[in-house]
This record gives sequence, structure tokens and C-alpha cells, in this order.
Amino acid sequence: MPELPPSTYPALFEHTRDGVLVLDPTLRVVAVNRAAEALLGPRDLWVGQSVDSVLPGWTPPQVTSPDAAPLETELPVGPVRSVRVQAVPQDGGWLLLLRGLDAAQAAESILRQQKEFFEAVVRHSPVAIVTISRAFEVLSWNPAAERLFGYTPQEALGRNILKLVANLDDIRPEAEETSREVLRKDRVHVVTKRVRKDGTVVDVELRAMPVTVAGQSMGFIAIYHDVTDLQRARQSAEDANQAKSLFLATVSHEIRTPMNAIIGMAGLLMDTALTPEQRDFASTIRQSGDALLGLLNDMLDFSKIEAGRVELEQQPFNLRQCVESVLDLLAMRASEKSLDLGYHVTDETPVSVVGDGARLRQVLLNLVGNAVKFTERGGVSISVDTPRQPLAPGGLFELHFAVQDTGLGITEAARAGLFQPFNQLNESVSRRYGGTGLGLAISKRLVEAMGGRLWMESEGVPGKGATFHFTFQAREAPRGGEPLRPDALKLHGRRVLVVDDNAINRKLLGRQLAAWGMAIVEVGSGAEALSKLESGARFDLAILDHRMPLMDGPTLAAHIRQQRDARELPLLLLTSFDQRDAQPPGLFTAVLPRPVKASHLHDALMTCLAQDLISARPMPVTPAPATRERSVFNTRPGEQMPLRILLVEDNPTNQKLALLVLERLGYPADTANNGREGLSLISRKRYDVVLMDVQMPELDGLQATRQLRQDMPVSEQPWVIAMTANAMTADRRECLDAGMDDFLSKPIRVEELISALRRAWERLPGKPGGAPVTRAPEAPRMGAPRIRGLDAGALDRLWQSLDGQVERMLPELVDTALESMPRLMDDARGALARGELENLARAAHTLKSNAAYFGAATLESLCWDIEQRADARVLEGLEPLVAHCQEALEESRRLLEQLKGTVVSRAAG
Repeated sequence: MPELPPSTYPALFEHTRDGVLVLDPTLRVVAVNRAAEALLGPRDLWVGQSVDSVLPGWTPPQVTSPDAAPLETELPVGPVRSVRVQAVPQDGGWLLLLRGLDAAQAAESILRQQKEFFEAVVRHSPVAIVTISRAFEVLSWNPAAERLFGYTPQEALGRNILKLVANLDDIRPEAEETSREVLRKDRVHVVTKRVRKDGTVVDVELRAMPVTVAGQSMGFIAIYHDVTDLQRARQSAEDANQAKSLFLATVSHEIRTPMNAIIGMAGLLMDTALTPEQRDFASTIRQSGDALLGLLNDMLDFSKIEAGRVELEQQPFNLRQCVESVLDLLAMRASEKSLDLGYHVTDETPVSVVGDGARLRQVLLNLVGNAVKFTERGGVSISVDTPRQPLAPGGLFELHFAVQDTGLGITEAARAGLFQPFNQLNESVSRRYGGTGLGLAISKRLVEAMGGRLWMESEGVPGKGATFHFTFQAREAPRGGEPLRPDALKLHGRRVLVVDDNAINRKLLGRQLAAWGMAIVEVGSGAEALSKLESGARFDLAILDHRMPLMDGPTLAAHIRQQRDARELPLLLLTSFDQRDAQPPGLFTAVLPRPVKASHLHDALMTCLAQDLISARPMPVTPAPATRERSVFNTRPGEQMPLRILLVEDNPTNQKLALLVLERLGYPADTANNGREGLSLISRKRYDVVLMDVQMPELDGLQATRQLRQDMPVSEQPWVIAMTANAMTADRRECLDAGMDDFLSKPIRVEELISALRRAWERLPGKPGGAPVTRAPEAPRMGAPRIRGLDAGALDRLWQSLDGQVERMLPELVDTALESMPRLMDDARGALARGELENLARAAHTLKSNAAYFGAATLESLCWDIEQRADARVLEGLEPLVAHCQEALEESRRLLEQLKGTVVSRAAG
């Protein structure tokens, strides 16, 4: 092309169709042509100005090469106009070519900019974005999709998405269903798996949504987010939770094993002849052990709830019996503070419901226990009703519980953190009443897990107390077809005088009596009652409270008996557990302890109103539970409920303790050291009850019970009671699933053992008999010797636990230890040689318990270290530790022989 003469350049510059701005190296305007003047305004305004004042926002582009095409940008030059700018480098400065855009061009430009913007978003997105046609063909494939799945856009475009990233048999069906679902619905969000190009499987979070243009479905867009790391983190968290649960179960077992001796031996000690000071010491030990056990249970339960592993059962249970069992457990504590306990269940409330009765009982125990703790005078009551009936037969009831007290009340300022863990009202309350501050937090979580809510009402005024409400939904259990009692109508229309100074008690009792159709007259004092009677009012029955100011129940009864005898006006006394056997003869037709159970009240009313049965003697009552002055061993259930018992327990210390307790209860028992020995004994001898430890070597309690249930005829199978230090609900369920009939949590409480044996007695066919067991006379006591190398405190505890039977029991205990401890040491060495760390930990654990029992502190410490390392699967340092443990065992054997010899020689002397 011929070169233009220089004279033509000014004409071209001035008259070209596009506007032109010439910029010097400092980006100042040096020339403006006519077209640019038409776009921007008079040139005199712009020459010499910076380009920023002419084209705000324009910056020099990056020049990659001299032959590169000019870079185009679009900039606004006013509120309604835009220009397209091409930048050409020129002599260190720039030549800017400007072209104005009309409305259509501007709209096109905006669309193009938007398209480029969204393409850039997709291109630079960190997550894989794929557009897919209705035929499941890939329409677009961004770089993140290439990084995630390994396919380039050329390899992916036009391919079937299912064949591309879901080409495994176990993934394809789900992917097909997801793709069909997204076309049917608005969107899909799942965590699933897809396949990479190299065949590996990746965890992805998939979000998919349909794409519609002009009302017509064009396909869908799929967004894949790699969640492999999240899934691993989630699995790690689940593993950590599982490890936490296992750790808590281990801690539970470790703490409960020594607590078994503390609580059990304290109970045995309180059964002996003690001075008042010694009895107070023993009582303090027992109460402290109970408090520690409660703390442990709270911590374990809260940890499990925090981990989101609340286990709720759905089993039929009796609602009224559940409430009554709570009041039974707290009756003694309330009696010690002279508090009244009561409850009322409305007639509309179903008697039997389907749910988790144990968890409901736990919530009620927490709430009622707190109410008793913080109430000094008055009482505590439970109300149960159903605000809304089910809309259809078999539907859900909403059960409403209210626990009301007359205690401290809760101020507005103290309510904010009331249901938070480890929270108590204030520091003074914590010091005075103790506790962990977990009870309400656990109760709230449990109620919410059952589909309900928990809240509190209080005026914050001492004496007016507080009311805790909670609700949850439950279905009514199928009715068992139990016939109605034929004497129920005998109460209808009877006139009853209720005398009680406590308005809450009058209200609860009145509700129950009214439900049976009785006519009630309530008065709040003995004087009012006498006034009613002296006015000539006639009653079929009078119910008197024992504790009333000015005139108590027995005093009022004495006044009434001066006017009317027992046949004319039967009197029923409501009193506390500790006073029910101490009433003057001839005053009362019947005596009932608080809290009053509906069934017991009904029977007492029938007794009082049956004219042929009325007499001036109190109705028989159940023996009172143990108090500080009254031991659980005062009654020997073995004489009334003889049972043939086998104890299966591998720990010699626990075995001896259990045998001693059973002997005190009147039950001589056989023993086995593991499940295999237990099965062998059961095959040769008939037993009514087997107390089965769960964790044992060779054959544990679960395996032994399963084998027993499988091999023995049903008619010959004994009643199996599990004994374990693992107290979680899952542990109980595991025992019952294995075929065990009952469950005792270590440390075993004597009262719970008696209850378990009573349940066994009631369920065994034929009520087995046996000769009564005679109590052996107590041996004279001797103080614990001091043996250098054995902990003095441990020996003192051992002496107290043997309770005057040291001469007979201790040599046998030492012989048992001397026989079992070397065998355990051999088991430990063998397990280490074979690399069986679990068996090594078990042997060290049992050896540690035996050493602690006699105060062999060095051996105990070494065994503890070995057990911890074996549980953590740390092999380093185990071999020298086991060797050192062998040396400590030899020394301990010498010390135990010395201990035995000292006792034998002192007894002989």
C-alpha cells in the first residue's frame, strides 16, 4: 500500500468518523478531533486536562506485544451515554479511538457485559459448575469441574453426565434418581458420592436446580462441592465422640469399682455395734459415697446428651406408678425436713402410655429433688393433666406435669441462666445446698428430646416457691383388659372430712377423693374440725394430717374419740414414714405414710368404710426403709424369700464383699470366677438366681447368658441379674438383649440388691423354699496392724469392712490373693509376649484392684501405669514395667504373708 503524504494526516485526524483523543506519556490530552468534540464537548475544555477528567475510570491497558489488537472498553460519558474506547500505544503516549453507542448498542453492550461477567464467575468459581441438558448431556464444564473430576472441557462436553461421573454400579442408581428428581422439582440438595476420571470416588455436596427459558425447561445446572475433607472431619468427630463415650464408660467402671467397696462396706459397718460418734462417721462416709455417685451419674449423662446420643425407649409404662416411684425415693428426705409430698393425676390422663418411663422418672427426680432441697417448710406436689385430648383414637396426648413447692422461689435476675449447665442460683446456694448445677440442664435436654418443653414460674418470694412445668407427647398404651374393681362404687357419695393445714395437700387429696365420687368438706385446723363435728355435721370418714400447728392429728383424734367411736366415725391418719408405727392405740382405723399412693388410699378407705372390718388397730404397713439408726440388715430377706444363688465375679475383692453382704441378708451363695465356671456349675446344680458380672476373662457375662439361654430348657433357667460398673442406658439394653432378666449398677446398693432379689422371688415359679439361715455370732474386734510397705489407711478400711470377722475372713482373703495375683501376673506377661494389649490391660486392672484392697501401693501404681499404656496401645516401656511389676508382686506377697501371720498369731494369743 502506498504511503500517504504527511499533509493528509491532519485532514484524516480532523474528519475521521470516530472521535480521537491524543494523550502524551503523562496521560494528558494534547489533541481532540471534531468527532470527539461532538461526543465530549468543546475541545478547549479538554486540551491539557488529565484523561481522568475526560474519561473517568479509564486506565492504560497492559500491552503484551506490539502486534496485539487494541483493547476495547466501554465507559459512560454522562448519565445516559456511553462510548466504546480503543486504546493504541503511540510514541510513549496513547491514541484513543472513541465511538458513541446508541440505545440498541448500549443494551447489547450491557447484555454482553453481563454474559462476560457471569462467564467469569463460572470460570473462576472454586466449585464445579456444570450445565446439563434434559437428555443429561453436558453443555458447559468449568475449570473447577476439570480439577474435581479430571476431565477437560473437550472430554466432557456432549457426554452423558451419568456415564461421566456416576459410572459405578453402587452410585449410578442414586445419581439417576437425583437427576430425574431435579427435573420434577425446584431443586435438590444432597451429600453423595461421584467418580473421578481415574476411578477414585469423591464425596461431594450436590446442589442442582432446573433451568427454564421462556417457560420451557432446558435442563438443569449442577454444582459440585468437594466435601471429602469435611466428611473426614465429621468421621473424626464421630470417632472422637465414640472414644469419649468409651473413655466415660471406662472412667465409670474405674470409679464405681472402689465406690462399690466404699458404699458397701459403709453399709455393713453401720449394721454393727457402734458408738454414736462412729455411727455418725460411717453415715458421713455413706452419704459422701452417694453424693459422689450422683455427681458421676450427672456427668456421664450430661456428656452423653452433649454428644447428641440421647437414647429414648418407646415402651408401655404406668404413668401413676412412675410418679409414685419418684415420691417413694424422696419420701425419707422430705420426712427429715417435715415436708409434705403429694401428687394428683386427672381422670382424663391415660394411665398407661408409650414412651421412655426411665427418662420421665429421671426428669421428675431432678425437679422434685430440687424442690425438696430448696424447701424448708410446707411441701412439694406433682400435678399431671392433659390440656389437649387426641383428635383421633390412638393419637398423641399432650401430657403436662407441674412440680410446685413452697420454697425459696427464684428471682427474675436468677432466671436467665437457670437451665444452663453448671449453673446455680448464686454462690451461697451452691455452698449451702451443693450439687453440680447439671440437673435442670439435663432435664431440659431430655424433655426436648421427648418432643416437649420445660419452663418455670415463680414470684421470687420465699414461701411462695416456684412451679416447674414440662410437657411432652405420648400415645396411650393398649389397655390390658383389667376388670374394674367391684368395690369402686362403695365410695360414691360418702362424706369425708379432710383436716390439713396445708392448702396444697387439701387440694390434691380433694381431687383424688372427688374423682371417686366422694363428697368432701375441707378444714385447715383441728379447731375447725371439732367445730364442724360439734355442730352436728355427719361424716362417714375423717382424714387427718399428723403435723398441724396448735393441735396435731393424734391430739385431734383423741378429742374426736371422746365424742364418737371408731365404728361411728373411722379416722384415717396421714403421717410420715418415721411416725407411722408410733401412734397411740385405739385412735385410728388406718394409718398411711406420705406421699399417699392412690391405690393405698383406696384400700385404706375401703377398710375404714367396711363396717365388718373396722377395728381400733392400725392397718398393717410395709416395713420402713433404713435410716441412720435402722439398718437394712435388720430384716433378713433370705428367711422369708429363700433363694439358691450363684455369684459369678472375677474380682476376688468384689467377690468377697458380695458374699459378705449376701450372708448378712441370709443368702449363702456359691461362686464362680468367670462365665465358663458359672455355666459349669449351673449345669450340675439348680440355682434360682445368678448374679452375673459383665466384664470377665475367658467368657464374659453377656456371652455366658446367651449360651445359658440357648442350651438350657426354659423351665430350668435361673433368673440372671447383671452386675456392671457401666451405667449407661445402652449398657442396660445390651444386658437385657443378651437375655439377662435384671440389672444392678456398681457400686451395688444393698437396698437395690434386696429389691432385685425380691423381683426375682416374685417372678420365679413355685416360690422356692429353703431352711432359714442362722446369723453367726459376731467375733471380737481387733485393730489393724501396721505393716511397713502396706498402706495404713487401706488396712484400716479393710478392718472396718470385715466388721469383727477379721480372724475368720482375712486369712482366707490373703490366701485368695496369694493364689490369684501370681496367676494374673503370668497372664500379663503372656499377653505382652503375644502382643495382646487388651488382655494385658484386663490382667493389670484386676491385679491393681487386688493390690489396692490390701494397700500394696507400689504394685497398685505399677499396674495402673501398665493398664493405661495398654489401653492407649503404647508398647514403648511396657516390658520393663511388667518386669518391675513382677518384682513388686514378690515384695507384696511377702507383705501379705506377714499380714496373715500377724492376724493368726494375735488371734491365737
